[in-house]
Amino acid sequence: MAKFEIIEEDIKKIFTDVIANAELERYINIEILSDIKLKQVYKVVKANELTKHVSVNKSDVFIIVNDVIFDQLEEWQQLIIAEEAVTAIVFDPEKEKLSIKTGDVGITNSGAFSGILSKYGSDRYEVVQESIKTLYNVEQNEEVEI
Repeated sequence: MAKFEIIEEDIKKIFTDVIANAELERYINIEILSDIKLKQVYKVVKANELTKHVSVNKSDVFIIVNDVIFDQLEEWQQLIIAEEAVTAIVFDPEKEKLSIKTGDVGITNSGAFSGILSKYGSDRYEVVQESIKTLYNVEQNEEVEI
């Protein structure tokens, strides 16, 4: 069962800076939470009416981050992950329609975004993905040893 917690301020700042750069905060409320049991480094979830009602900020979208894994990445890798997470959030102000998209390039389980790949290069993106896999493997091995 997921145990959501408040995200560390330094990690939150990375995401809020990317959200501000995308100008999404003008239209929707995005809340960033931590879940150290999350099996991927981040997950973007569209709020339903109930979660929107009970959230403090009346959040439309939740970005859930495994901050234990995220915090071990290098700064440039963290930025790529944050940009990828925010890229998944699409809001059409004319139609007032919010949607969560998956990547359009099938090189990862959830798909990568072609815009992220072209901005940072596929080699750098692969390094980020391999780093994440390695960190999860290390974490899994540590759990087995305990």
